[in-house]
Amino acid sequence: MADKDHLILTAVGPDQVGLVEKLSEFIARHGCNIEDSKMAVFCGEFAVIVLISGEGGNLVKIARDYRELESETGLTLSIKTPAARKPAEQFLPYRLTASCMDHPGIVYRLSGVLSGLGINIESMETSTYSAPVSGTPMFRLEAMLAVPVRIGINSLRERFAEIQREENIDIELTAAKS
Repeated sequence: MADKDHLILTAVGPDQVGLVEKLSEFIARHGCNIEDSKMAVFCGEFAVIVLISGEGGNLVKIARDYRELESETGLTLSIKTPAARKPAEQFLPYRLTASCMDHPGIVYRLSGVLSGLGINIESMETSTYSAPVSGTPMFRLEAMLAVPVRIGINSLRERFAEIQREENIDIELTAAKS
């Protein structure tokens, strides 16, 4: 079986009922498949990123016709052909969770440790919420990491332990299933 070709579609715009249906219908009508996606609504704005797979000619048609979907939905769309992936270094999948009272710089501090060690963030979600009873603004981060096997996981744990002490952040790092 031949390798599938891919396109990445991103869309942002005012949220409204039926957007996912319109996007998915457009992709299916062009004979392609949604392989992976992430979407969210922030302050009334819809945002999505979609990995589309299909036969090369059908993907060309999506790239040609996506402006009609913009007109129909009011979304701003962008289409990109993914670059060929370099042979991946051996890595281990880890899940990172962090929670604390909300304050500026949390993502910056944690991501700085990761990038400094050559660890890639494969996916990440953050949220803020009010603590039960007190109503204190709280922050939560969940991320999937690709940790190169050459990195000693204990050195990462030590770096996070320093941050836990300095900034009162609860951090958990657990091996994830690949």
